[in-house]
Parts: sequence; C-alpha cells; structure tokens
Amino acid sequence: MKLICPSKDLFSTEIKNKLEKKFDCFFSNLSQKKFNKVFYKYDIVLTRFDRHVPFKRTHSIKYILSPTTGTNHIDNRYFSDKKVKILSLKNEQIFLKNVQASTEFTVLLILMTLRNIKKISNNFDRKYLIGSEIYDKKIGIIGLGRIGLKLAKILKSFGCKIYGYDNNILKIPKFIKKLTLNNLLKKCNIISINIPLNRENINFLNKTKINLIKKNALLVNSSRGELVDEKHILKLVKKKKIYYSTDVIKNELKDGNKKFKKYSSVFSNLLWTKHVGGLTKESILKTDLRILKLFLKYYDLKKI
Repeated sequence: MKLICPSKDLFSTEIKNKLEKKFDCFFSNLSQKKFNKVFYKYDIVLTRFDRHVPFKRTHSIKYILSPTTGTNHIDNRYFSDKKVKILSLKNEQIFLKNVQASTEFTVLLILMTLRNIKKISNNFDRKYLIGSEIYDKKIGIIGLGRIGLKLAKILKSFGCKIYGYDNNILKIPKFIKKLTLNNLLKKCNIISINIPLNRENINFLNKTKINLIKKNALLVNSSRGELVDEKHILKLVKKKKIYYSTDVIKNELKDGNKKFKKYSSVFSNLLWTKHVGGLTKESILKTDLRILKLFLKYYDLKKI
C-alpha cells in the first residue's frame, strides 16, 4: 500500500521509520496545491491540520490518519464514504490526559498578551511596554473538560480567581466557581474558550454573547475559529474594545488568514499564532505513536 504525508517536518522520525518498514511511503513538504494534485492516488493519507484533505469523488484512499483531536481539515464527505477509514485522536480521552502542549500554549497566549509581547518585539517605546500581571485576575474558562481543567489548575497556581462554565460536567473542583455563560462573560478579565468543535458549537460565541464581554477584557481561543463570530471580534479589535489572542481561525487552509494577517500586523490587541499550540517535540511524538498504534491494530485486524 502507498502512503503520502505532505508535511514531513511536522512528524517524528519514529513514525516515519516505522511506516517506511511496512508501506511504500512518500514523505515530503508539499504545498496545498501540489498535495491536491496527488493525494487521492494513495491508499493512506497521513496529515495534521496544516493540510486540508479535499473530497475527490474518484480516489484510492482507504485510510486517513490524523494525530489530532480536531478533524475539520478533512472533508466531511469522507466520513460517510464506506471505503475510507478515518483515524484520529478525537475520542482518545485517557491517552490525551498526558498530552500537555495545547494547555501550556493557552497559558502562553494569556501571558504574552498581558505583557505586551507584540509591542516589545516591535521595539515600541518603553512607556508603551508596561503590561499587566496575571495574579488576582478573574479568569473564565468555557469548557471544563480535559484542557479546561488543566488550565484551571495552572492558573490557580498563579493566584487567579477561577470561574467556569460547562453544562455537561456536573462535578468540578471546589476552587472553580461555576457561573452561567452570560455571567462569566460579563464578570471576567480573561476568558478562555476550551470546547470541542461540533455542529452544535459552531458560532458558540455569537455577536450577542461577545457583546457581553467587558471592555479591555481578553478573549483567548486555542480550540477552533469556528466557535466564535470572528467578523464581530475583529470589529471590536479595530475599535480597541477587547483583546483577542488566538491560535486558530476559520478557513485557515483557504483564505481565512488574509484578514487576520492584515489585522494582526496593525492592531496590538490582536495576537494570532497560526495553529502551533500542539506542536511540541513531546506531544508530536506521543500523538504520532498513538495514531500509529491505532492504525496498525486496525490494519492488521482487517488482514485477518
């Protein structure tokens, strides 16, 4: 079987070596345009979120492997294609407890924004570089799942006051004060969105909800761009009413980055880091080996 991986630099040596022993592999760094021309001719597609897997009615694909929790970079029509098996880490909750990159990166986004890292790196005059401390800030966490709870524990150690919203989780640590979503948005200095992307959560923070956020508050998004009304957020950024720090945007593999690139170069209250939150050596290795184990187990069973 033939395997294609269009972004070899985002995968560990370990997974490449193991796959090359078993399959006819093509590991390369391909642009989206070049990838689109050839991927459907392969049996196995191995990719992270940096490449979109567009739908081809006629294709040879049998497996799509993505060592990520999100799958919105894979065209939905493959999920209903009975000839294709998609393997991701979406439901690997026990394994994911030991993957730390995205949680740590969310903390980094908060600290970078509070300490005016953009202004510092752009050589602003010192009087414009005075930042804020995270200590004693009221931090609202939307989504108290794996990442949300980890984030809450880390931020508590900074001396923050932690507030949370999650209708799906009944039992939470005592140090988190549970609020309604509206009250959390109105009350907190910093708001982190940590919920998964699904049909019900698209545009979760719509214009009406975003307008509840108080002036000069920071909204942090390390989940998915589709969860928020980006158009309205950028309007508020332009008016300097809120701070927005995000690792993710809508249509990031198509034309979604044009506006963010323009705004982030102009407005110091917008920080955009281009979906790198999960990219640490440790997390790449862990997720690579996990998706490989899931795939080989499934593949070997199919051969029996």
